[in-house]
Amino acid sequence: MDGKMLRYKAVVAILSLLLMIMVIPHTLEDFALGEPAKNGIPILILQVVVALLVAVQALGLYLLGGNHRLGYFIQMGIGIIWPLLAGSAQLPAIFSSQPYRSGFSSVFFVIGMILIGALLFLASIQGLRITAKEKN
Repeated sequence: MDGKMLRYKAVVAILSLLLMIMVIPHTLEDFALGEPAKNGIPILILQVVVALLVAVQALGLYLLGGNHRLGYFIQMGIGIIWPLLAGSAQLPAIFSSQPYRSGFSSVFFVIGMILIGALLFLASIQGLRITAKEKN
C-alpha cells in the first residue's frame, strides 16, 4: 500500500469521525427539543434510522481499516446522506427570520454536517479512484 492510498484512507476516516461529532450533538438536540414530534415523525422511527446510519458509518470505518473498497462506498453514501438530511430539514429554518434553536452552536452543527459530509463524499470518491489504480 503506497503513501497516497494511506493518506486518503486516513482523510476519509478522520472526516467520518468528524461527521459523527457533528451528527450526534445535533441529533440529541433534535430529541431534546421534541423536533420529531413537531414534524409528525414517531420518535422510535427516527431513533432507529439514526442508529442504523451511525452503525453503517461505523461498519464503513471498519471495512476501510481492513482495506475493503466497500468501506469507501459506505463512507461516500454517508457523506451524501447526512448533508441531504440536514440541509433539507434544517436550512429553511436557519435562513428564516426567526432565531434558530440555541443560536450559534445549533447552526454550527448543521453547517458542519453539510460541509464535512460533502468533503467525506469527495474524499471517498478520490479514495476509490486511487484504490482502483492500485489494483491495475
